[in-house]
Amino acid sequence: MTLQQFRYLVEIAKHNSISKAAAALYVTQPSISKAIRDLEAELGITILDRTNKGVVFTKEGTELLFYAKMLLEQMESVIHHFDKEKKTGLTKFSISSQHYGFAIEAVVNLMDYFNERKYELAICEGKSTEVIDDVYTSKSILGILTLTNLNKQYFERHFTSKSLIFTPLATLKQHVFLRKEHPLAHEQSITIAKLRDYPYLSYQQDDTLLHFAEESLNVNNIEKLVYVTDRGTMNNLLSNTNGYNLGTGCIVNNYMNPNIISIPLEENQLIQVGFVKRKDVFLPEELLIYLDFLKTALENSKPN
Repeated sequence: MTLQQFRYLVEIAKHNSISKAAAALYVTQPSISKAIRDLEAELGITILDRTNKGVVFTKEGTELLFYAKMLLEQMESVIHHFDKEKKTGLTKFSISSQHYGFAIEAVVNLMDYFNERKYELAICEGKSTEVIDDVYTSKSILGILTLTNLNKQYFERHFTSKSLIFTPLATLKQHVFLRKEHPLAHEQSITIAKLRDYPYLSYQQDDTLLHFAEESLNVNNIEKLVYVTDRGTMNNLLSNTNGYNLGTGCIVNNYMNPNIISIPLEENQLIQVGFVKRKDVFLPEELLIYLDFLKTALENSKPN
């Protein structure tokens, strides 16, 4: 089993063709075919089904492809880490997060802190499933997400199965985000029933299990529903329509439209904000500094 065989697998998946993979890698088709057959024999599995229309990965082949991609990414990380041309005080890491302004504010403060040094940061925003997968596959060293008292036990079992550790930073009451001109903006607190006639703006995708939703509302009971994928769109829709979103209630100055407010949800639903990491990963000093900035940003943006 070699990294070269794994490179062949990844390239075949990219092109859905052994011949196109060979052309892209400047090797002969027979050499790739032999490498895959050798790998199949070594592992005792069938990796590819060869059809008239090309090649298709089997179930076991798809599983192997996942590990191949992960190992190649880790190899590239090792090469980068020990590359003497780049090893000149470069700080490099990736962070994944659900759609939270306080996580981005912490990055801004970290960039100011790193003003006198070289750095290469990657900030990935996505759904809870994407955040977890990023950390599990070592794409990101840290993931920022939230748990609710409805999904906490499910998440904890999921973390255990993937050898991940969740560290809580704050526990907040769930709030409703809406614009200042919203008909409910004058309320001291809001019930789910009062929200029934207004559009629900959600980061949750319809292919996401409810357990993994960023909000604890069952979308099957919503008559007006809009899915968004980024904070910019969410900010624009919240500030210009009567739509609403559920979340932490944190208002981050300069990272949210000033026309957006948050009001407590009457249903006693708590949200736990925290970070997840792999059990076998020790956070470097730079990440601990980021976490300090994150705690400060979270504290400053918490609802009263």
